[in-house]
Amino acid sequence: MNKTIICTASVCLALTVSVATHAQATIRSITADDILSVKGETVVTAQGMKKNAPNYDRIGDALYEIIYEYHIQTTLQSKDPSSNNGVGRIVIRNHENGTVYSKDLSGDNPAGRDTRVCDTYSTILQVGTKESRFLDYLAFRVDSLTFASAPEEELAKAANEADRSAFYFEPVIFQNWPEGNLTVDDIYVPGTFTYTEKRALEWTVGDGKKEVCGYMCQEARTSYGGRDWIVWYAPEIASTAGPWKLCGLPGLILEAQDVEEIHHFTATTIRSAVCAIVRVQDAGRERTQRDRFIKRKNESGGNSFDNVPMESITSIDVIKNDNGGVIKLNGRIPIRTNGHVWVPLELR
Repeated sequence: MNKTIICTASVCLALTVSVATHAQATIRSITADDILSVKGETVVTAQGMKKNAPNYDRIGDALYEIIYEYHIQTTLQSKDPSSNNGVGRIVIRNHENGTVYSKDLSGDNPAGRDTRVCDTYSTILQVGTKESRFLDYLAFRVDSLTFASAPEEELAKAANEADRSAFYFEPVIFQNWPEGNLTVDDIYVPGTFTYTEKRALEWTVGDGKKEVCGYMCQEARTSYGGRDWIVWYAPEIASTAGPWKLCGLPGLILEAQDVEEIHHFTATTIRSAVCAIVRVQDAGRERTQRDRFIKRKNESGGNSFDNVPMESITSIDVIKNDNGGVIKLNGRIPIRTNGHVWVPLELR
């Protein structure tokens, strides 16, 4: 028989704090004294946990970290110039000297022959006693290397990998920060924005069970942002956190998929935490409202060069990669071009 759970973030906080010790004991992971690595890359050692670092605000301590593979089912963009896919040829003109930059950013697929593709992102969730943070793994790696006092060349290499990545999860989501809310830092070219929203998802717990990442999980369903979601949470891991904005169940969410099977988060690694939950300082973030931000970004088709006022550009760099390229505006705002149609997580 199904049952419904309504969990506000403030209630989630109380649950998370009360079970923190249990969570540490039940997670099957290597210890924080070990050097942790993903895909053979050194991340950080335990001494980074209590450090502070310039250009960061410390939000809280983390107990453990979960790496998720995030898959998006999408299609190749058409080269049909009449299609409104947000990416085509960019031309930057100097009114006195003519064209100074021109580049075709459309996909390799001819008009009328769109093909299904699956984009794969690596993301990570840091779970703390109060707050949690969800972000792209490459961004987390830069943070962890900073707190490990890694050599400058290693930090520069990690930052360059993040800049060059065509499949990079842009938003950073803080769950239960401030208390009872979600805070989201995101990009809408040519600027960076932040907004806060209250979170009170209504969950319906079903009878389904499956094993995810070595844990027996329970099925639950909810709706958010115009999509219906099916998730699998582990009651054995006593946390209310989960990937992206999905949270509020009596157990860590290890897998989540919308019913149309477009967006899919799956946990692949659970390990002890080695880096504090932090926020990159950025005086340039503009505060906005969630509904306004999502509406503008969806109407414009995501982060596209077509949306950038020419007068807002002071510099532009084009970085090639195996999947297309990255246009970096004003030395800090990336526009990632991979020739695939943008499919938003939130429809409204």
